[in-house]
Amino acid sequence: MKKSFYLLRLGLITTAALLLVNCTNISRVIQQPTSKFTSSEPALKLPYKDAGLSERQAAAHLLDRLAFGARPGEVDKVVKIGVERWVESQLSQSAQNLRLTEKLAPLKTLTMSSVEIVATYPNPGILLAQAYRNGIISRDDTLKANRAELRRKIMDYYRKEGIRAQRELISEMQAQKTLHAVYSENQLEEVLTDFWFNHFNVSITNNKARVHVFSFERDAIRPHVLGKFRNMLGATAKHPAMLLYLDNAQSSAPEGAPTTLSKNLERYRQSPFAAKRIDAAMARQRTEIEKMKDELPDVIKQQLPKRGINENYARELMELHTLGVDGGYTQTDVVDVARALTGWTVFPQGKRAERLHELIERGKLIGVVQEGDFLFRPDAHDAGEKHILGVTFPAGGGKEEGEKVLDMLAAHPATAKRIATKLARRFVCDKPPTSLIEKLTQTFMQTGGDLKAVMRTLVESAEFWSKEARRAKIKSPFEYVVSALRALDADISSTRELVQWIEKQGQPLYAYQAPTGYPDRAEFWVNSGALLNRMNFGLQLALGQIRGVKLDLLALNHNHEPESLEEALNIYAARLMPERDLTETLRRLMPLIKNPDFAEKISRAAPPLQPKRSKQQERSESLPFDRALIQEFFKR
Repeated sequence: MKKSFYLLRLGLITTAALLLVNCTNISRVIQQPTSKFTSSEPALKLPYKDAGLSERQAAAHLLDRLAFGARPGEVDKVVKIGVERWVESQLSQSAQNLRLTEKLAPLKTLTMSSVEIVATYPNPGILLAQAYRNGIISRDDTLKANRAELRRKIMDYYRKEGIRAQRELISEMQAQKTLHAVYSENQLEEVLTDFWFNHFNVSITNNKARVHVFSFERDAIRPHVLGKFRNMLGATAKHPAMLLYLDNAQSSAPEGAPTTLSKNLERYRQSPFAAKRIDAAMARQRTEIEKMKDELPDVIKQQLPKRGINENYARELMELHTLGVDGGYTQTDVVDVARALTGWTVFPQGKRAERLHELIERGKLIGVVQEGDFLFRPDAHDAGEKHILGVTFPAGGGKEEGEKVLDMLAAHPATAKRIATKLARRFVCDKPPTSLIEKLTQTFMQTGGDLKAVMRTLVESAEFWSKEARRAKIKSPFEYVVSALRALDADISSTRELVQWIEKQGQPLYAYQAPTGYPDRAEFWVNSGALLNRMNFGLQLALGQIRGVKLDLLALNHNHEPESLEEALNIYAARLMPERDLTETLRRLMPLIKNPDFAEKISRAAPPLQPKRSKQQERSESLPFDRALIQEFFKR
């Protein structure tokens, strides 16, 4: 019994060390599609043999790059399917997701519309205003010291109206992201959803945008990750999360500037029908138009504190989402793009929405446009002449000006190069070769921004398979945690502590405040504290100390218990890092694993989850390992 316990513990610590230091994104069990997928594209030609790789090594590399990490036996399954066919299945998103569907079933927000989400999880400030307006609470309640009574009244109002706290929405949002990454059979879709959300980053740290972040990923990002870039650009531009996060919802024509509404009214007044041929019906229509001129701003209630252009979204649209900082635009372009996007705002929710629907039906002639949660306000759109990237926009335009701007930016060569560079950096290496960037840029331009075609070009490139590209990327905390769970075939019943561990390692999900998104370079993720926290996560995971996660470590070795520490290390290393030459890795790991104080040192240097970490715990001198060695292991 003692020997069995001792060896199992050694196996656990060994697994922890390898997982912590696990550098490769393997992937999960792949179900062969039940129906054949078809493609109009020519057959894939993957030049892995030219790079000196066997089919098994090619499968391992694909799983490192196009997936969040392999489950046990995954390389065998990819080889059985065929590496080209596996890539095609990922590009076609054709695999079934029975296990994922089961895991996601308890998350009720997944089936809620964006309107239902906003109604169920309103911002606390809006909720308090509603409670005050409906007489649930009074000004005296907020001033009195009896906070418990105030809280009781508010909670009663919550229950009566079916309102839930936003922390529940955030918890489910983070849970679904983790479960998708761990269990989805369409792994490339998940990797790209993570990539593109980060590219078009919005954050739950923004009070106004928070309630919309989940539907932003679900409705504006996920459906387009292997579609046309222009479609995704448009979906993000019109989504409430982006409109509120970067303040375009409040951007309007300056006081006194001509608007689309004023221009349309002027055209009606100058119509030849204005003389004898105008009849009573036309007169009534004009009356309605004049009425709408005064009524629309009051009904929409977009809380515009003052008339004026907000340049935030226009600037980030060009600098981050499309052209790049060196994309050839000027400050004048920023201003005029912002002017072209004035009036692009959020359709209001609640009782006012019904009245606004009625007004929109009567107001089609004057340029009011609703598309789901998006609203174009002609009374807020700057209708003056504009000059953007050398193109003149005549005075009198409306919503179509913003659409034309998005068309121009999506088709611009600088955008193609920027997207190509970011994809190459994500899937190949931090400093991708110019030759690869040029290939991806060319495909982007030739196909009108077809992202599936760009991904095909990437995997067919020699650069993707080169020796320099293999294991050249450092995993983010999210990638690391997910790949560890997949490599150990973990059964997840709760993601709460997993999400906390990801945050502790420096990547709170959906909470990066800057519109840049998380950096995709090694130096951002590699430091003493981060390495210690990764080590301790692996240790806690392997020892079964993370609530909501179950492991069967013996099953990784076909229920055979290793007879020695050396055997355990060899077995688990091969399972966790398939198709690698592990000779040097094992030689350097063995002294660490044999050290009886190894686990204790890790826990002492980076303890399990707790509210705060001291600076002393992050000091590099407390590292119980070779920093360069561990850094190498975190690669994928």
